[in-house]
Amino acid sequence: MSLSGLELVEVGFDEDGLAIVSDLLFATQPEWVRSPELMLAQRPLDPEMRRVIARRDGVPVGVGTVGRIWVYPPEYPALWCELGVLPEHRRQGVGSELLAWASGVCREKGKAELNVPCSDGRPDGLAFLRHRGFTEFDRMACVELPLAGLAVPEVRVPAGVEITSLAARPDLRPSAYEAAVEIFAALPDPDPVEAGTFEEWRVRDVDVPNGPLDGYLLAVADDAVVGYCRLLLQERGRSVGHMMTGTRLAWQGRGIAQALKNAAIGWAIAAGAERMTTENAVGNEPMRAINRKLGFVPAPDFVELRGLTV
Repeated sequence: MSLSGLELVEVGFDEDGLAIVSDLLFATQPEWVRSPELMLAQRPLDPEMRRVIARRDGVPVGVGTVGRIWVYPPEYPALWCELGVLPEHRRQGVGSELLAWASGVCREKGKAELNVPCSDGRPDGLAFLRHRGFTEFDRMACVELPLAGLAVPEVRVPAGVEITSLAARPDLRPSAYEAAVEIFAALPDPDPVEAGTFEEWRVRDVDVPNGPLDGYLLAVADDAVVGYCRLLLQERGRSVGHMMTGTRLAWQGRGIAQALKNAAIGWAIAAGAERMTTENAVGNEPMRAINRKLGFVPAPDFVELRGLTV
């Protein structure tokens, strides 16, 4: 390594190494942290996922990951890359070494571009990437709802619709998957996204360690899923991530999304979280209006930048 005392150590799926990766992610981007259990559970999605720990004089100071973007097919031309360096070790070349490693992995896999997530709340990270030619690929408007002292909202559903969960109705998995396929396909992302195969959907969105199945909320009519929302415990239980709210096209405009969100808030309060977080496409004004009505307040946006390998 060109930086004195720095070495990059590949982790693979070693549990001790994944624990260090998790701690570094929590220290540098806590809103997206993954536990070792979650990273192991999601291994089937990308068995060749690469992770590296940057150690300086033997001390972990940074982390890098490179792998498939799961909402795109495997042949998609870009890879997902996460970079994190502890604050006291920034501006010393660690991030540059991690990005060079990630670029090398990308080229090994026959890809030419990296998609790197960042937050508007970390302007130094955005500046680091933009200085190296990365440009904004996608932006999600993030909001959060403080839960302290908040009353559990009433859940009103249209006639013939009930709110339940995959914990209560595991038999509805096939129908929930059908709903996810339709809802993912309608998302206003820069490139079309997909729910993946049934198995990929199950591994990514359903059977995850930080996602109890009673937090996979379903709107059901005539024994079919017509809408859903997925809740995950984040920041090691401090917050609940409201990862998706969607209603099938034929059922939109009936108040189902509002009912699911109210049920989600009640779930988060019962979980003892400090706040609920969610994000929407900047142009998704109907859902953003619902969030404002419910009391969500702006948080730093989620920004995805794309750049050529260096």
